[in-house]
Amino acid sequence: MISKQNIIPVITSMKGLEDFLMTPLKVFILQDVHINHLSYMIKTAHENHREVIVHIELIQGLANDEYGAQFLIQQMHVDGVISSKPKIIEMTQKNHCLAILRVFIMDSKSIKRSLQIIETTKPDVVEFLPSLIYEIFPEFIKDIKAEVWAGGLVKTTSQISAILKTGIHRITVSNLELAVKTARFD
Repeated sequence: MISKQNIIPVITSMKGLEDFLMTPLKVFILQDVHINHLSYMIKTAHENHREVIVHIELIQGLANDEYGAQFLIQQMHVDGVISSKPKIIEMTQKNHCLAILRVFIMDSKSIKRSLQIIETTKPDVVEFLPSLIYEIFPEFIKDIKAEVWAGGLVKTTSQISAILKTGIHRITVSNLELAVKTARFD
C-alpha cells in the first residue's frame, strides 16, 4: 500500500516533478509524459523517497495493454498503475502492484455497470470521475470493498472538504498547490 496521503497530485512534466519534490508530499500520479522520460522521472522520485502511480492510458508511446503494465511494474518499478481496463488491473495485481481501476460516472446505468466491473475485477482501489458528483457517492460506495478515490475537476478546498465527507478515502487533483495546502497524512 502507498503512503497515507489523502490528496494526491497529478504530475505531467519534468518541471512538475521538480516542484513536487520540493513539497512534503510523498505520492503522486504520473501521466501525460513521453515514455522516454519515464525511467528518469520514476528513478528520481524513488531516489527522493517518493511513490509513483502511473496512469498507463496517458503515457505517450506506451502500449495500453497487459504488456505495458508488465513493463511499468517489472522494468520501471512503479508503485501503482491506474487503468480503466479490467485486464490491466488483473495483470497489475498478478505482479503484486497497487491496481487502481478508474471509472467514469455519467448516469445511473454507468454506476450499475461500474459496480459489476468492480465486483468482478476486485481492484485494490477504485477512482471515480468526475469527483464533483460527490453528492451521490454515499449511495453506491458503501458496498465497495476496495479503497475509494475521486478525481477530476476539483478546484477548491471547500470541494475537497465536501468530497472527503462522503466517505471517499483520497482525492486526485491536477493543482499541486491545492494538494500541498489540503493534504493530510493520517
